[in-house]
Amino acid sequence: MTSTNSQTFNTANNPPKPLYEQVKSYVLDHVQSGDWPIHFQIPSEHTLVKDLKMSRMTIHRALRELTQEGHLKRMQGVGTFVAQPQQKKTALTMTYIQDTISSRGNQHMCDVHFLQSEAVTSEYAVRLGLKEGDPVFRSYFVHRENGIPILLEDRYTNPALVPDFLSKDFSKNSVDQYFMENCSMVSHEHQVSATLSTAEFHHFMELEQATPCLSIDRRTWSGNRIISVARLLFPGHRFQLTC
Repeated sequence: MTSTNSQTFNTANNPPKPLYEQVKSYVLDHVQSGDWPIHFQIPSEHTLVKDLKMSRMTIHRALRELTQEGHLKRMQGVGTFVAQPQQKKTALTMTYIQDTISSRGNQHMCDVHFLQSEAVTSEYAVRLGLKEGDPVFRSYFVHRENGIPILLEDRYTNPALVPDFLSKDFSKNSVDQYFMENCSMVSHEHQVSATLSTAEFHHFMELEQATPCLSIDRRTWSGNRIISVARLLFPGHRFQLTC
């Protein structure tokens, strides 16, 4: 990381900004240059006070405003991270996978490859609002329509919100249906993209070659707490998604 001591905030040709605005510009410069990428943990307030030689109040105000503006995400007791850029949101409502399949007169089956507790990685700790190494429930399912794999579901779930998660039979009912029946004020956030399949995907989805896929990153909330983060992968040639 470039030393902050050489940072110059003002120029002779421009009137000086308030100190907290200078700090905001300093942080945004690092984010926009790529020095601090998405999910990067930025220096602590104590470190910024020392490096920028400004008061704790000034640093705190700058980080608070950047958080309110959506540039940063602050996690109590963990730290401050560069936030995912905000995008224009479009309402997306998805039916349960078993309902989608049965509505076409077909049979749904779910292969539960593993359903276990493990230590959460730094990436998913940030996305779930947990600390790295905290326990998380990991589920890895393949959904079939008339025996053909059509959906790979890789999910991380917060144990504190659904402690009996590992004892449930998800071979018949979906996780999303379980959340709706057992949690209050359930809502979803989706990010949709296109991608090519990987060797792992080929294996579990019984594919012979690289295939264009629809990828949906789904974050599920109960009120203002995150229940789970899931990646849903559909082979483009096997499944038509109805929203």
